[in-house]
Amino acid sequence: MSRAFARAGHAAALVCVAVAGIVGLVVAIGAVEPRGLIAFGVALAFAGLIGLIDLRPTITNTLVYLAGGTAIVFAAAVLVMSRDDLFTDSNNVLLSLPRTALILVGGAGIGTGIAVVWASLGWALGEAVVFVACTIVGGAWVINVPSLLVLLMLVAIRSFDGLARRSQRQRAIGLARAGRQARELALRHEYELRATARLHDTVLGHLVAISDAGSGPVSDRLRAGIRHDLGLVIGRDWAVDRRGESAPTATVGDALPPELLPLAFTAMADASLRVRVTGDLSVLSRVPPEQLAELDAAVAQCIVNVARHAQVDEMELAVGVGGGEVTVAVMDSGVGFDTSHVPEDRIGLRTSIRARVEQAGGTVRLWSTEGIGTTVVLTLPLEPHDDRPTAGEANA
Repeated sequence: MSRAFARAGHAAALVCVAVAGIVGLVVAIGAVEPRGLIAFGVALAFAGLIGLIDLRPTITNTLVYLAGGTAIVFAAAVLVMSRDDLFTDSNNVLLSLPRTALILVGGAGIGTGIAVVWASLGWALGEAVVFVACTIVGGAWVINVPSLLVLLMLVAIRSFDGLARRSQRQRAIGLARAGRQARELALRHEYELRATARLHDTVLGHLVAISDAGSGPVSDRLRAGIRHDLGLVIGRDWAVDRRGESAPTATVGDALPPELLPLAFTAMADASLRVRVTGDLSVLSRVPPEQLAELDAAVAQCIVNVARHAQVDEMELAVGVGGGEVTVAVMDSGVGFDTSHVPEDRIGLRTSIRARVEQAGGTVRLWSTEGIGTTVVLTLPLEPHDDRPTAGEANA
């Protein structure tokens, strides 16, 4: 914007100088007046100064412009005011042209303040040398009104531009601050969600397991699980997903590849449930790794809930794909429950399952009927791939 104002000011200054040069040339040709040729040559010199500062708007060139322009205004004032039959004082149109061009050097400033300083300096130098010229040739010095109006107009335009840009800068800073706060809140929410889910999946889960085990010594397998999860909770990197690291291993047939859903694999083994797995499990490899990790934790929690509350010894896990999404359904024919009467302080379904999947960009749907069973359907988007169908899609 500053450069645009500078180019506009230089263009206006060039117009003023061109008009003065044309007037001088007309006088020289029409009235056979040598002073007209001098005025024309002075105008060409001024045009050269304008071209210099327009091409290289540096401080040095600005000072050269002011010095050369001041000398040209002085020469123009001597030429004009030495003719008593032309103008009675210095407030005339011929002297306003070079003085206006001298003022418009202010457009070379980068900021509002420096531009106003340059313009004011050009106006003051122009008035000063015209006063000196009038004193030398005996003319009457009067403040030139057109050049003063140009100065006031330039100051008003640059001041308005400076205030507008400052307001825009403040709004931009406010937007940036609001965006940063929004990102901080989102990050805080994500860590709170992760902390709540980690607490539920580890500490509360182990407390329930110890309670269900009854009196007597705790099994070595449960001890190993508690020791492993305790290291996750109290460590500085508690929020880092380290699923599967030194976790207890088990075997649940060859139906479920443990590298895809390691937590669900472990939960199946720990729950002592007969799990019937259907669908094309290979499609899970097309889920982005971070989202797959959240899906794994959510499915594991579903399996834990079946083992704790459904009062059954078998369940079904179905995997399907379609419409660019993968769906995992966890189904049991247990006691079921009324979803409208789930207490608000129960964080298993709300945080460890639903919030996890929704945070990963998926959806969770749940159906449960008392005495019939429960079905939880978890859906996540797949990564883009070629048009070749998977085995599950082809069979479908």
